[in-house]
Amino acid sequence: MRSILFTVDRLEFVGSDQFMVAGRNCRDELRRGDRLSLIKGCSTEQTEVLVDQIKMYDRIVGEVAHGHTAGLLFSNNLAAHFRLGSELHGEIG
Repeated sequence: MRSILFTVDRLEFVGSDQFMVAGRNCRDELRRGDRLSLIKGCSTEQTEVLVDQIKMYDRIVGEVAHGHTAGLLFSNNLAAHFRLGSELHGEIG
């Protein structure tokens, strides 16, 4: 089972229909298609999100390993749910 924790350090709109959440993967590898729970700071409110794409060093990749920084791309309709300092969590497998 993979345990996922991705910290949100930057938010950026990258096109008319996508935005990027940049941060660090703090636990097991994170893969494109993973379903994660977004937790906003101290709030108990959670939103489920699906990782559409992962971007590292200006390349689209399929996964990001523990300790690496990356950008996760999502559709713009999820942008209002993210805040700096938010975390993405998941238990997969």
